Order: sequence, then structure tokens, then C-alpha cells
Amino acid sequence: MFTFPHLRAQTTRLPHTPVLSQIMTSQRGQIAWLKDNTGFVCAGQAARFSYEDPGMTTAEDGRRFALASQWWQELSKRTEVRDEVRTAGSGLVGFGSFSFAPHSPAGSVLIVPQVIVGISGPGTGDSTSGHAFLTLIGPDDEDIFDTLSDDARALLDAVLVGHDTHYTPMGAGRAEPTMSFADYQARVTSIKKAINANDVSKVVLARQINIACETPIDERQVISTLAQQYQDCWTFGIDGLIGATPELLAQSQEGEVVTRVLAGTFPRDEHHAPDALLHSPKNVEEHQVAVQSAEQSLQKIGDVRVGQPFVLDLPNVRHLATDISTMLNVNGNVLSVAGMLHPTAALGGSPKNRALELISKLEPNDRDRFGAPVGWIGSDGAGQWCVALRCARIDSELGARAWAGGGIMADSDPTEEYVETQAKFAPIMAAFQL
Repeated sequence: MFTFPHLRAQTTRLPHTPVLSQIMTSQRGQIAWLKDNTGFVCAGQAARFSYEDPGMTTAEDGRRFALASQWWQELSKRTEVRDEVRTAGSGLVGFGSFSFAPHSPAGSVLIVPQVIVGISGPGTGDSTSGHAFLTLIGPDDEDIFDTLSDDARALLDAVLVGHDTHYTPMGAGRAEPTMSFADYQARVTSIKKAINANDVSKVVLARQINIACETPIDERQVISTLAQQYQDCWTFGIDGLIGATPELLAQSQEGEVVTRVLAGTFPRDEHHAPDALLHSPKNVEEHQVAVQSAEQSLQKIGDVRVGQPFVLDLPNVRHLATDISTMLNVNGNVLSVAGMLHPTAALGGSPKNRALELISKLEPNDRDRFGAPVGWIGSDGAGQWCVALRCARIDSELGARAWAGGGIMADSDPTEEYVETQAKFAPIMAAFQL
């Protein structure tokens, strides 16, 4: 089914620590994974896994994750790794973005770049920060430098020679919702009727905004803006999907897997005290549903440790958050765990299958890769995967789509839920200067 190139990955230390958000070289297709100036900036493509199956009908199906995991394991076996750094994220690394639903035309990808500039820290899942490194990946029977794309060569120049990179500022544009407030209200009412009929207990309703720009979109500018404004989030750019997410789906290091559940949200304003979420019955119940769902999924791996709920403070909103952890079995990897957890109750609902049926019926637009796993994996099976939130998909030189959603419960107020989605749109709208 798949072809596997024989690759060589070489990682060396960098004598200086670059500012990752300032050395990106791909106006389109930029690969980046940033948190507080740690993580990765990449260019070029040494190998690529792509998957699309329009015949599938439920987002629960895990075939795309299983195939991607299998492809990654086989590719890792065929890759010679020379790694003098040996830290999280050094050596062979793949960056992926998956569709929310398996039948989505968005498809799913896992990309191995040609050039990776990395800095250890929160963006690599490493407890130590500040170690900068460079990884080159290419065919094992050719000179890697002869195979590099123009963007990959430019990234090498930017980090080794210090050549400047210039991003194109965002020009004028407009944002057009695909669902009116009245339509949104009607859909919330339909969900509440299903909840009151004991058909479902929670459904996450998302809505889409279409973005039209008057000048070509420079992905580097969008990524850089998000990375600067949301340093406590994971800012990502993978295959045209760009965002800044606060939700860690699965992180694996030294055998331990950690997931952070976010469910229950208040806008950050003068009407809500910092700890108000902990005393909101609707939000506490919504959060408990999501925690129980993640806990049940991780119990398939081993004993689970559930932390205490806390309030995660972000520049635009506050979330209820709980960290859950377990130990990964010897044959597992972080990507398979991410696939097991998707879709979370925080993005789908509960019970899962019925909630997904209602989402498919009530949402007028495909979710594309919104709410699905986005992240990276190393050849040792470790890595970081997040839920793709506060994001937009770049569709063309001048167009993009953005999404935001909220959990609908029995006592949800349509106006409050709509305001919550507005707050969640704020990061990506600001990055597009809308």
C-alpha cells in the first residue's frame, strides 16, 4: 500500500539559539511547532504519508491513525539516524495533521521534513530548555544537500549564516460566518431537546467562518503572530493548518503518557471571576463528562492517574482543565494514543456515537481538521499531539476557513454559547487582522 524511502537523519548541536518564529522560510506549507520559543521550525519534505477514505462514516474509526502509525514504524526501521544531541525531538521526526472525521475530504498527513531546527523545552516535551539543534533528512544514498528544496536551503541559510527572513504583513480582509445567530440558536435548541429526551448528554456544536483576504496569505506571518500572543499554547503550522491550541491530547516521554482535558469555558472579562468556572454547575458537569471519557480511553492502556481540576488562564478565555496520565506499553507510541483518544468528549460529546451523529446532521460544514490530532512523533515513539483548536485551514492564496465550538448541555444558554465561540475565534481572527 505504501512505499518507504530509505532515509538518513543527521542531528547536530547549534552553537547559538535562534528565535524560531523569525527564521521561517515557507510562505505556503510552513511546518512549525512552537511554545515559548521552543519546539521546531521545518522546511522541505523528505517523506509523506497521506490518507483519505470517503467511505468511512463515523469519526470514531481509527484506521487512518493505525495506518499512519504503521507507516511511521516501517519508515523508522528504514532510516539511519545519526544523532549527537539525543534529546526529545532530535533525530527522525514526523509532523502530522488528521481529519476530524475519517470520511472528510480534508484527509490526513504525516510529513518528514528535510530540515528541522529545534530547541528543547515545552515545545518538545523536554523538561530541560534551551538546547538548540539542527536535523537534516534525506535519501541515504545521496548527498542530502543536493536533495534540499529551495525553502529548506533558505532555512539552512537563515539559521547558519543569519540571512534575514521577511514576512508579508496581512492586508485587508473580511470574515463571513456560514451560520447565522438564528441558525445557531435553532441548532442549540435541537440539541437540548435531544438531551432532555435522554438521547444524549452533551454535544459539541461548531461553527465556521470563511476568511477572504485581498493580498496573498503569508503563513509565516500568521504563525509568528500567534506564537507571540499565545506563548503558553502550542502554535502549529502543518500542511496549511495553522493555530494556537491550549489542549494537549497526548504527550509521551520516557514511557509516560499525559493528556490534558479542557472542557468548560468562560470568556475572560469583568463578568467572570478567575475561579468562577470551578463553581459553575454547567461547566463542571461538562468537564466531568470529558474527563470520564478520556479516563475510560486511557484505561485500555493501563492504570490511570487523574489530577485535580484547575483553571487554565489564557489571554482570551479561561478553561477548566484536568491532567490525566498512564504508562505506555512497550509496543505503543504517542500517535496511537492520540488516535485512541480522538474524538474527545470535549470536541464530540457523550455518548460519543450519538453525539457524532447529531454533529453530522446539524453542522452545515465539514470540520476538516479542526478538533482533530495535530502534532509530531519521533522514531522512538515519543512526541506531542494536541487537539487542533483556535485554528484555520489555508485553502488558497487568498482564502481560509476557521472554526470554533462549544459543549451544549441541558442548561446551555444559546446566547452565552455563541459568545463563547466568538471568544474562541479571537486568536485566529487577530492573527489575520480581522
